[in-house]
Amino acid sequence: MSVAAAESGAAEAPVVMRASGLHKRFGGQVILDEAEFELRRGEIVLLRGPNGSGKTTLLNILTGNLEPDAGHIEIAADAALGTEDFRFPPSFLHGLNPVDHFTPERIANEGVSRTWQDIRLFPTHSLRDNVVLAMKNQTGENPLAVFFRRPTIEREESDWGRQADGLLSRFGLGGRETSSADMVSLGQSKRVAIARTVQAGARILFLDEPLAALDANGIRDIMGLLAELVREHAVTLVIVEHVFNIPRVLDLATTVWTIRDATIHVESPAEVRKETFHNEGDALRPWLAELAGSAAGIVDVDLPGGALLSRVQLDPALAGQAGLDVSDLVVHRGRRPVIGRTAADGAVEGLSFSVPRGALAVLQAPNGWGKTTFLEALAGIIPIAGGAMHIYGTPVHRMATWSRIAQGLAVMQSRDNAFPNLSVDESLKLARVDEPPDHVRPFMGRRISDLSGGERQKVAAACSLARARGSVAILDEPFGMLDVASIPRLQAEVAANSSGATLILVPAASQS
Repeated sequence: MSVAAAESGAAEAPVVMRASGLHKRFGGQVILDEAEFELRRGEIVLLRGPNGSGKTTLLNILTGNLEPDAGHIEIAADAALGTEDFRFPPSFLHGLNPVDHFTPERIANEGVSRTWQDIRLFPTHSLRDNVVLAMKNQTGENPLAVFFRRPTIEREESDWGRQADGLLSRFGLGGRETSSADMVSLGQSKRVAIARTVQAGARILFLDEPLAALDANGIRDIMGLLAELVREHAVTLVIVEHVFNIPRVLDLATTVWTIRDATIHVESPAEVRKETFHNEGDALRPWLAELAGSAAGIVDVDLPGGALLSRVQLDPALAGQAGLDVSDLVVHRGRRPVIGRTAADGAVEGLSFSVPRGALAVLQAPNGWGKTTFLEALAGIIPIAGGAMHIYGTPVHRMATWSRIAQGLAVMQSRDNAFPNLSVDESLKLARVDEPPDHVRPFMGRRISDLSGGERQKVAAACSLARARGSVAILDEPFGMLDVASIPRLQAEVAANSSGATLILVPAASQS
């Protein structure tokens, strides 16, 4: 069916992308079947669907990263460039043309850009350089220009650096322009990724979960900036977002595309608003109350930096026994303390809290608080500057990672939590999973890199939780990228660790 704009203004705008008859199959599984749509300038589309429905596949196709098995795509993002027409499968003669191929570079030159679930920045480059590198047709790309047009190159670098600094400031990253990309949080990295697409001159922008890991202020900033892109520059947006953040996107969206049964169904934002959604923090609160027997059984502890630790005791017989204990922990990124707060007298006050054996705790922390830094310090990936960490009463802060695992530590990261080049079977075998869960069996035989974000999360959870029983399990956003039907299943698996100690890290609950 044809997807038309929901708002009259967008409906009258020119078409910037049109597709029909899109078909894509992976093995015996049909992902897209005769899918079609129409995008107009300035339209804002929420693209949704359950895990594995084909959202990421559709984005990969429309940005040149994957060819459909069949179909037709027209792109007219930049009026000055006219309309580009792509038909699949390409004819034999078309395949002989060395310059007319459906590639990411070709599509990007047409004004189509995207952000990814897994942020793809140059980690050792500054935020400024990451944005500047997105500029097209730079004089310095020509090796000869380095020798003969040096003043021009230096002038361009200076001008584009100022542009990049302005963009970073608009995205809430003023003062961090010279920070390397590996020294900022995941939420901040997402802002850089969006700024980079703007610098590249995107006319159609596909965003894959741009709000994930952002706190309430970060979400408001990003949504405001996206609205400005549409209002001031008539950029067309297609946004894929996790179910917890769908209500935020609905405030901006003009149209909703739902992928169901391998086709695209159009719905209005008003229709979708009638459905019930919760943000991640709110969704976990009733679960904790259920585990505790009532909401009164939840113990809340305020932590520095606006974080909240909510704890329930799964096994009362183990209450008071040592599980995970963090005492006066201080962790630096470079010279800056990320975990630990600088007091008025200049002294650094460390982070302290405990999760007893038989307990499950949820740590909600705002963007930039240092969840990733804390996780890496606890796992022994990065050193600590002060304090101590104990697992079952044993100090582990001076142990190597493998020694901490032997002591009873299990960790699931929110990103980089699976080897993309391995198959699902190989990943499960490496994690010593003898009996794969039923919901993971359909992915057997496929490569991790071929899975959607939600499917990959299910495999990562199966690998991480395989040996978590009785351990101190640290799970970073385990429910991220999962659809509504998959969350209770994983919650039950997590709660099964009643003889150990479980700490779940999630972004702070969003507030209007």
